[in-house]
Amino acid sequence: MAARRTEGAAARSRENVCVTGAGGYIASWLVKLLLARGYAVHATVRDPSDPKNAHLRQLEGASENLRLFRADVLDHGALAAAVAGCRGGLPCRLPGAHGQGC
Repeated sequence: MAARRTEGAAARSRENVCVTGAGGYIASWLVKLLLARGYAVHATVRDPSDPKNAHLRQLEGASENLRLFRADVLDHGALAAAVAGCRGGLPCRLPGAHGQGC
């Protein structure tokens, strides 16, 4: 059974998933979970260099499988770059949410 779980994690390690609003509380937990399950994560934040996003880079697996993208959810081009090559996405920052994400 353990071998099957390892095989699944290895297969997922080739799959990219995008999480918008990754600096938020729930979204950052989703990023952590996805990394732990072997996914490569494209995470959007307002400013990747902002110290409030440093915790994302410290997550286990982040150095190999996390890419932070500067993106505003109203900027189609920025979002298109973040989701390029992704198999799925978790929208945790939505337009008109007035600072509220998932």
